[in-house]
Amino acid sequence: MTVEETRFITEMLQGIRSELRDLREEQLNQGMRLTAVEHRLLGIDTHMAALQHGVDSVKTDMRRVKQRLELVEE
Repeated sequence: MTVEETRFITEMLQGIRSELRDLREEQLNQGMRLTAVEHRLLGIDTHMAALQHGVDSVKTDMRRVKQRLELVEE
């Protein structure tokens, strides 16, 4: 192999390594963003469960009020 060919191969390998480094960094960033989204969704899910519990309590209270006012048959 000539010096010219060796230099060309070395430059190509350096370019490939550089692109791989960039891809790894991008993948890491995407992974961190995905983890943040997952945590946010978990928080929303927890909040929704608490809201549903509150709605269920209000429904139960409304049913009792209606029963006391004799608006609903038991």
